[in-house]
Amino acid sequence: MRVRLRWKILLYTSALLVVLIAAMLVFVNRQAEVFVNERITADLEQGRQRIQIVESERLAGLRLTAQLVASFPELRALLATDLPTIRDFLMAYQQENRRTELLIVLDPSGRVLARTDAETLEPLPDAPRWVQPALSERFATGILSTGRGVYHAAMVPAAAGGTVFGFVLAGGSIDDAFARRLQDLGQDEVVILSDHILGSTISPARVPWRARAEWENQTGAGTGLRTVEIGRESYAAMPVGLVPGSESGAVTVILRSRDLALAPYRRIQFGLLALGLVVALAGISASFVLARTVTAAVGQLVEGTRQVAAGNFETQLDIRSGDEIGDLADAFNSMTRGLRERADMQKFVSEATVKMIQERPHGVASKGERRQLTIFFSDMRGFTTFAENRAPEAVVQVLNDCLSLQAKRVKRFKGDVDKYVGDCVVALFLGEDSALNAIRCGIEIDKALETYNAAHADGEPLQVGIGIVTGEVILGSIGSEDRRDFTAIGSNVNLCARLCSMAGPREILIAESSFRLVQDLVAAERLEPVQLKGFSEPVPVYRVGARSR
Repeated sequence: MRVRLRWKILLYTSALLVVLIAAMLVFVNRQAEVFVNERITADLEQGRQRIQIVESERLAGLRLTAQLVASFPELRALLATDLPTIRDFLMAYQQENRRTELLIVLDPSGRVLARTDAETLEPLPDAPRWVQPALSERFATGILSTGRGVYHAAMVPAAAGGTVFGFVLAGGSIDDAFARRLQDLGQDEVVILSDHILGSTISPARVPWRARAEWENQTGAGTGLRTVEIGRESYAAMPVGLVPGSESGAVTVILRSRDLALAPYRRIQFGLLALGLVVALAGISASFVLARTVTAAVGQLVEGTRQVAAGNFETQLDIRSGDEIGDLADAFNSMTRGLRERADMQKFVSEATVKMIQERPHGVASKGERRQLTIFFSDMRGFTTFAENRAPEAVVQVLNDCLSLQAKRVKRFKGDVDKYVGDCVVALFLGEDSALNAIRCGIEIDKALETYNAAHADGEPLQVGIGIVTGEVILGSIGSEDRRDFTAIGSNVNLCARLCSMAGPREILIAESSFRLVQDLVAAERLEPVQLKGFSEPVPVYRVGARSR
């Protein structure tokens, strides 16, 4: 016994040391994360500004290119020639000026005359959005999406003698090359998103977002800093809209690896962990020396345990101590009270029984009470023959499947399984809609068994007959001192059992008392009154719905 308590003390001391070391490591980790987050936030904010500067410079360069092309004296005469000649002129200029990946010439109405990205004269998407600002402000800039890519673009009017004879648009591709250019400025990873990935410095297979909408669904809208996972690596991410004020819907996500930034601090943590282990070993050794005596209360605990093992759940320990031994004694007394309650509850099987025991903690009352409820009997058809031709294990398995299937439906429709009698389920339904709930339960059981049979087509089909009666019963604790059932008895219970026995496979028979409560809600066929054992007059019977045979 001394060894056990000694180890107990060692456990508490070790746990305290581990908690202190863990708290220290958590504090260091938290401080490191705060510092790294502040630094990353500042770096990404600078990255945002760099991107905006690069975009402004790029748009200014494209605007200058468009102005140079528009200012060529021969351009106006060239526009009067055939379209291939115009395109050859644009292609030649583009080859000499690598800064531009796209050149488009338009007439004064915005109709495309030539373009370097296609031989066909595909119209400019949303041409008025470009033409009108170019006329009023002498230039227009923004994001241009075509069938071949997405571009930064600038458009200027081509004029001679104060007359605008056309427009020139210059574009630079927004692609992986542009993303790498942004990365070179700040050493950050870059992903550019629109309705697809426009450019990325990370392998597209690793990028978890295929479009801006998916990015916002996963991380939320807005331009603030957030943390994302790419593969198994944690990144700080900040979105930057392309060409602020444009309607492109494109966004540049700049990313900085938090794992790489935290790596130096992880090495510090490992050093602190090693030091903590040394301190822990010293503390455990000191605790081992301090742990020595065992109190007499342990003997009482041992004796009490033996009494419980012998079945005496009335055992209670009278140990008043403010330490762990006292806590253990209190826990032991709580355990024996719980065991005593469970031993009482083992005499009963239904939820109503458990509730009854909880409401009467000093014993089970044997007096009954009259209750208005609906009784439900369900009995398997052909089970005796089925059981004779199969191994006991298979019989038990099929029976458990069938009973479990029915019990779930009973509970779903607010019923309570009162008991299982062989292959028969007896359930009680309370409340204003008890009859309707019982009938619905029976219909759902039939459907569930049909599904079960379809899944076990190689076996004997399971079918039940069901009887339902609504009326007054006597509900009470019935049985001997050693074994009781909290159940319902009375003529209505007997009537329900007779209807269940009378019901054929997949047939639900209900008494007139139930039919009157559901006649406007359930389709039922009135059968010829039947003479049942124990009843002097023929009993009206109704069959619910139509049953396939």
